[in-house]
Amino acid sequence: MNNQQILMQFEQRFRNVFSLTDEEWQAFANQSVVRIVAKGDALFNAGDVADKVRFVCSGTLCNFYLTPDGNRRNKSFLQAGEVSACLSSFARGLPARFSCEALTDAVCVEVSAKALKALSESTVGWQNAFLQMVTVLALKKEAREADLLLLSSTELYTQFLETHSALAQSLANYHIASYLGITEVSLSRIRAKLGVQHTYTRTT
Repeated sequence: MNNQQILMQFEQRFRNVFSLTDEEWQAFANQSVVRIVAKGDALFNAGDVADKVRFVCSGTLCNFYLTPDGNRRNKSFLQAGEVSACLSSFARGLPARFSCEALTDAVCVEVSAKALKALSESTVGWQNAFLQMVTVLALKKEAREADLLLLSSTELYTQFLETHSALAQSLANYHIASYLGITEVSLSRIRAKLGVQHTYTRTT
């Protein structure tokens, strides 16, 4: 699939969700590019001002923090239909406190934060689309915080199986454990307790 086909497919999916006029869409298309991301590539790193917004078309991205002692804490996984962005960079021009990397080969439609902000300030369609996207991100963040505070490790893993069934089978144990806030050993014990079959692989 070439870049034009990718953009056309993205347009169809995006406009099925958000109401944009042809002119509003074309204004976006004129300023966006298709970006092919290889597994392991960083889309941005902690400390960068993340001045791009990326709409995931395929593949899996991961937002994560690195603690001062070098431990990784996975924040979220992003797949087709989701948005990769740092709101503090977008809204205030501040450096990101987390990083984003591709866990698989991925395809994104990329636009500068400046261009998207201008569109949201000058057109009704993009203003509404932007508000909906920010609302989704805020609700996702709120739910994630509540889960980490209120659910047990076993409940967190059970929920992960329900909401991310494909990722539960494809991701390395390290990434799942990091997302749940537990060790790989604890994850292995939870799986054994629940009778979940999955190869235990320790990542160093």
